[in-house]
Amino acid sequence: MFDSVSIIFFFLWVLVVGLFSYAAYSTLSVNILGGLLISSGFIVLFAWIDSTVRVARRSDPLLRDTLRWSRLRYFIGFVTVFGAISALLTSINSGFALVAPFGGALFFGAIALLISARRSGDTTLRRHLKWMGLAIVMLWLASQLTGILFRIFPAGSLAAEAITYSLVAVGGFCLYRSARSLVPLGHLSLPDVSPA
Repeated sequence: MFDSVSIIFFFLWVLVVGLFSYAAYSTLSVNILGGLLISSGFIVLFAWIDSTVRVARRSDPLLRDTLRWSRLRYFIGFVTVFGAISALLTSINSGFALVAPFGGALFFGAIALLISARRSGDTTLRRHLKWMGLAIVMLWLASQLTGILFRIFPAGSLAAEAITYSLVAVGGFCLYRSARSLVPLGHLSLPDVSPA
């Protein structure tokens, strides 16, 4: 069930963010829908990071608590939900294309994933966590550089967008490698069945 919900969420997110943020749509219903999708995306990503860090802790032979995650996860979750509500209100008032991404909680989660990857005893999980942590770091870096680059370069400059989208592309590649690390790519041998 979670797979079908995530596919629907991803399709709606791409549709709303990709289509409406660059078009001349700024109606209230589009802003509310875009704000809901962006805000819920922050919460879903944090929930995934939280569950993955807890699974990685169980795969650590010493059961170490990465960055004291078992205690800090409640505070980070509160900050994420509060930031998502703030992003929703900003998108309703100003348009969802102007929502500034908040990323401190996501950056902290990405660091926790990378540290958990080093500590994991399972090599498949270790590769997955490493690539996923790098993907989140690249997306966080792209979101943080957006504001800085638009202050340096003039409005509508292609240089700022090229730098930002190249970081997003690197994050997408890391996401691809993260998913690929979970799939066995070698030849599968069929069981030896003798004819009866």
